[in-house]
Amino acid sequence: MPPKKKSVKKGSDGGDDSLTRIAIVKAERCKPKKCNQECKKSCPVVKLGKLCIEVGPKSKLAFISEPLCIGCGICVKKCPFEA
Repeated sequence: MPPKKKSVKKGSDGGDDSLTRIAIVKAERCKPKKCNQECKKSCPVVKLGKLCIEVGPKSKLAFISEPLCIGCGICVKKCPFEA
């Protein structure tokens, strides 16, 4: 039997929700026009060809898809603004 996945986020009822894994963008720190979008470039899901992180040409914030995000945390570590 494989080990259970660790929970990244608590469920809405206060219990562990082992299927919920998402990175949350800190709106006050995210500056997609002032960086090279390292979050998007380093995302393993984006590298597989899926639009997990999207930054539009007029966006003021990176958008992370909840259903696609695997909660690896790489985007947070690569962000120069720690967003």
